[in-house]
Amino acid sequence: MTSIHFAFTGFGNIAKTHMTALRAMPIIKPLPLLPVLDTLVTRQPERYRAQAEAIGFRRVTDSAAEAAADEQVHVLDICTPNSRHFEDVTAALDHGKAIYCEKPVTDSYERTAQLLAETKRHPGLQEQLAFTFRYHPAVMRIRAILAEGIVGDILQCSISYRRSGYLDPQRPMSWRLQGGLSGGGATSDLAVHALDMIRHWFGDYKEISGHARAHVRTRPESAGSETRVPSEVDDWAMMNYSTESGISGTVEVSRIALGSEAFEIRIVGTHGSITADLERDQSPTVHLVRGSTPVLPVPATLDLLPGDKATMGIAVDTHFAALHHYIQRYAGEDRYPGLAPRLADGGHVEYWIDRVLRNSGQAADGEAEQ
Repeated sequence: MTSIHFAFTGFGNIAKTHMTALRAMPIIKPLPLLPVLDTLVTRQPERYRAQAEAIGFRRVTDSAAEAAADEQVHVLDICTPNSRHFEDVTAALDHGKAIYCEKPVTDSYERTAQLLAETKRHPGLQEQLAFTFRYHPAVMRIRAILAEGIVGDILQCSISYRRSGYLDPQRPMSWRLQGGLSGGGATSDLAVHALDMIRHWFGDYKEISGHARAHVRTRPESAGSETRVPSEVDDWAMMNYSTESGISGTVEVSRIALGSEAFEIRIVGTHGSITADLERDQSPTVHLVRGSTPVLPVPATLDLLPGDKATMGIAVDTHFAALHHYIQRYAGEDRYPGLAPRLADGGHVEYWIDRVLRNSGQAADGEAEQ
């Protein structure tokens, strides 16, 4: 079987999720190409060399450009902090390598726009952005339900994506809390997913307004340190939006919602509504004003996911499906046109997030609460 060789930039949790999905894929699904974990790019190659070799990597280096220049590498899978994405994507472009990139595209809309302009100079480039919630089974099913008009004309869609890991003021600093590395907090981490799903279902935005706040203002410089340093990104944001197709609603994102963690979807149509919690539900619930719930469509895209007996948990499963689709697309077998998120899709939502953060004074000018 012909193989597709991946070079990974970064060796954090998300990179390991990608690796896990790719290693399991030939066991679970028939594939047009065999994924190979070829090269690991890490800032500490000697520290991780033995582990990388145990995983099966052929090569370990500290240079994305060096990995991209390697003729045996086909794809750069970019899992570095957001501020490094620009450099890593550029390395791939310079050497004609395909791209699979974690979200957001970069740490700022300005740099993302610059990168998107450069990608247009490579029209045949195979690229995809890890908006993996497009591959969540409930999201796929909602898209099919909307296409069949089961709940009528859509009036509203509201999303609340709530996590709690950053409420503790003793959680030490990391790159995700530094504006220069991440570009944002709850907005860049969570809102990009919510805004992309809405656009995936209903089309482009007409307007988004909102505000973001940084509530936990200082944190330990490192684990066990008594020195506190400023936390530079937002913990919470609320947005109001309208789409060109006439849908309106709200998007709330939080990384401090202790006790109420959820990813809630609420869609209201003229004939009923659709609800789901993506943290818990594989299928949405349909409520109709009149009549019993019809047999709901089963989208063909579900075949991208592992089966019930092969599930690795929804977080890994959605990455599995996204990478599965990427490999199909790379092989020229895109069975689901319109599904794959592209770098330009990231640019669309980052444009609006940039506006919200600018209107909020980059979130850090809010009132201190910790």
